[in-house]
Amino acid sequence: MEDGASGSYRSPGRMRRPSQDSGNHNWALLGILDRKRHWIRAALDRADENRKFFHPTPSWQAPQRIALPAIGRQWNFQACPSSVPWAAVRETSAGLLQLHGNVTSDAACRPALHRWLSRMAHQYLVPILQEISRTTGRPFVRVYVKRQRTRWASCSRHKSVSLNAKLLFLSPDLVRYVMIHELCHTQVMCHSKQFWLHVQAACPDYRTLDTRLRQAWKNVPEWSQSSNGVTL
Repeated sequence: MEDGASGSYRSPGRMRRPSQDSGNHNWALLGILDRKRHWIRAALDRADENRKFFHPTPSWQAPQRIALPAIGRQWNFQACPSSVPWAAVRETSAGLLQLHGNVTSDAACRPALHRWLSRMAHQYLVPILQEISRTTGRPFVRVYVKRQRTRWASCSRHKSVSLNAKLLFLSPDLVRYVMIHELCHTQVMCHSKQFWLHVQAACPDYRTLDTRLRQAWKNVPEWSQSSNGVTL
């Protein structure tokens, strides 16, 4: 729309002349800053003094030890650097995990640990779900292993169960409760009174477990999260 016609367009070459009111506001702001200058300087000095207590966090730091309470296993963790651009996690002996490759790269190491964690979840969590399904009489159609950011697990209306690989960081009783919860969704999708009756029948202390579960995310180590804050 051309200049002079109706609308909000303004020629880039034109600038509004500052009004007397804006000048008054600027002087008022300068007066406030002048009166508070000693307080501002003291606050800046305190910030500089406190800065020495904070050390920069490295972009990637390999864990020294990994524990998976859900299956009662733990490993010492050893970095084995080499010149290759990738990284891989290998269990070389009982109780020892080795990280081979570019061990200082977040982009290489974090995905390698994620792949290892997913393999462990497939190996251990899926059989646990199958056993609980059999003993409770609540069948499901298929199971997936993912690394959800905000859910421990989920169940679709088609009776497909998705398990979060990070369940491995929980205690066995919490893992069992999560799986019972999702298997009950194969019968009732919503969290209705009927649904909770199904949960209670299979897990009488579900209220206590549910309260503990709400605090369980603090048990998830940083390395299991994606570096950009998004879970793949």
